[in-house]
Amino acid sequence: MKNIIDDVLFKKNKDLNDLFESEWDINLEKHYMKLWKIICDGKTILLPPIHLKIKEKQLFYSKSDKKNLFLGPTWKMYLIPSKKDEKGCVLVYSPYTFGEGQVFLVPEDLIIHLGYN
Repeated sequence: MKNIIDDVLFKKNKDLNDLFESEWDINLEKHYMKLWKIICDGKTILLPPIHLKIKEKQLFYSKSDKKNLFLGPTWKMYLIPSKKDEKGCVLVYSPYTFGEGQVFLVPEDLIIHLGYN
């Protein structure tokens, strides 16, 4: 019986542990893999930390939620290198609230590069 199960799993390119993952676990992993592909440029893993040249929090477009959300001038944010849209906005990653992770479009001229410690 074990050989039959092993054959089926092999043909489906699955592992026995995959059968015990919930749909929520699978969707969560897909979400974080999608975020990882957006924020990782394939060359470096450390994203440059930044702040914004604004006096108080403002609305910026979140590519993750597809709506405007607030970002503050000194919130924890990281520049996603070499990815810019046609309007001159760069992608900025922020852990946002409760570490959920958001990717925002921010005009490049508002970026303050902090450098690494």
